Amino acid sequence: MLELTPSEMKKFITNALKIRKIPYTAGPPGIGKSDIYAQIAEEFNLKLLDIRLSQKLPEDLTGLPRLNEITGKAEYTPFDTFPMVGDKIPDGYSGWLVFLDELSSASDEVWSAIYSLLLGHTVGGRRLHEKALICAAGNRASDSALARELPDTLITRLLCANMKVSVRDWLTWAAIPINNINQAVQDFITKNPDTLMSLIPSSSREELESYGTPRGWESVSMFTNLHERTNKTPSDPLSNNKPKAITEDIAHNMYSAVGFMEAKAFIEMFNEQMVVPYPWEVAQSASSIRIPTSAIARAELTEELAKHFMESGAQSREALLLYMNRNDAEARALFCSLIKQALGETVSDLALLEDINKRLMVTHVLNQSQGMQVQDDGTSISTDPLGVSTH
Repeated sequence: MLELTPSEMKKFITNALKIRKIPYTAGPPGIGKSDIYAQIAEEFNLKLLDIRLSQKLPEDLTGLPRLNEITGKAEYTPFDTFPMVGDKIPDGYSGWLVFLDELSSASDEVWSAIYSLLLGHTVGGRRLHEKALICAAGNRASDSALARELPDTLITRLLCANMKVSVRDWLTWAAIPINNINQAVQDFITKNPDTLMSLIPSSSREELESYGTPRGWESVSMFTNLHERTNKTPSDPLSNNKPKAITEDIAHNMYSAVGFMEAKAFIEMFNEQMVVPYPWEVAQSASSIRIPTSAIARAELTEELAKHFMESGAQSREALLLYMNRNDAEARALFCSLIKQALGETVSDLALLEDINKRLMVTHVLNQSQGMQVQDDGTSISTDPLGVSTH
């Protein structure tokens, strides 16, 4: 069977809908099939109608019979589930995306009732609205779900493809700010790509035992965000607003989301990377104290160290510069930038900034403070308020 990554599947579905064909996406639970259709509906400004066929009866698709008093014949009256010819397009939308989810879990009777919708775009003998597009999805019979193989009569009416996990696609999606996926979760999946979809056969799992899925890791991200919101204590002067180790109650939720082993590994990494040392600890053990591997943790610690630097004496400052020299260029540049913001424009302040920049091998901060910008070839150009650049 054709197997596509989420990004490939999105294009597959889009192309099918453009010629009014019906795409069918198969795949294991939690892989993100529904999310793909939600994204497409949003991008094409369509109202998404999520219809779970496993919960439907045949009458929900055909409508109920009633007597037409004019013709004296019985006819079907559809429910308001589907947009029919003559219906008003919802305000703010260009049409509808009728999403027939859980198709492989529907009953034989529902399968029979749905043929007219798939083949002729009709419900109970009435035409579907011309601005309504149809798509479908379901689990595979091999996915330990309440699903079975589709009959040929359905397969031949659909454009079928199987969706597979792509770590690259997921990380690209996770990096989009609006999706609000915690950076620690992104870092963990980057280093442990096999955990994104660690499907374990049901015969090898205990009852109700979970496993890693894209949906589960999204839940872990939400619980991590919840932990960070509720376990920082800005009112405590000794806390420095630092993230704390994941609490036992949050850990229980994570175990349920992706399974015990995957969640435990994530929690251990989070606690190691995100619980950063205090500035005074860095000053005491500058040459040996661990540097956080998480970019967020490094940035938070760098901000604290810059503040501590401005409040400290010469000995502590020396130790903090020794520690910062062990960091990457991004952290060193951030440190210099924060120090520049805290300093004034006196001769002694500029001299101190120049010394820090040289010791941390950062040049652009000092040049910017003097109205200069370094070009790629190493020469400097003026950046005066009028925007005129001169060599």
